[in-house]
Amino acid sequence: MTKKHITKQLTAKDKSFVYTMTRPEDVTIDLIIKSSVSCNITCVVTMNAKKGTALVRSIVLPTNNAVISFNTKQTHNAPYTKSTLRVSSVIMDKSLVMVQGNVYIGKHAKKSDAYQKNVNLVCGEGGVVISSPVLEILQNDVSCSHGVTTSTIPKDALWYCKTRGIGETQAKALFVDGFIRDSIGDNQDKNVYKKLFV
Repeated sequence: MTKKHITKQLTAKDKSFVYTMTRPEDVTIDLIIKSSVSCNITCVVTMNAKKGTALVRSIVLPTNNAVISFNTKQTHNAPYTKSTLRVSSVIMDKSLVMVQGNVYIGKHAKKSDAYQKNVNLVCGEGGVVISSPVLEILQNDVSCSHGVTTSTIPKDALWYCKTRGIGETQAKALFVDGFIRDSIGDNQDKNVYKKLFV
């Protein structure tokens, strides 16, 4: 099976990513979503090849109190396909992130497996996250699941850093850095990480 890695940065000017799998592949897609203005971003992944797998890792970084609406769709038209979507957002101010994850499993896509996970770190006062998974399943023999977590930087983590001589600002930066690196995954692409802070 062919392995593929795609990295794409999405902004208010370049708002969409579409990928259609027509032959069996193992594809990893890293999406970096950065914007200081409000925008609607879309990601559509269509699985038309039997036994194809797709891992989509998205990092959402709004600034300047922007509203980012991120709409995704994982479509399974072939059997034994697997898709995993992970959306991670870091909110440093009063920005709003809305995530709507759509999964569609067609009637011929038996034994398909679709998973969505949305993890959010709210660091600023007034930051808001709205997460809404939508499932449309036309086949009984499938596995679909989703999960959402929203957290802030734990006070005990900041306290621990302070006891080791690390100031609060640096401690917060370290925590955010760790959150982002975890979101990128084990096989980290250094170019992906650099693009987050350019």
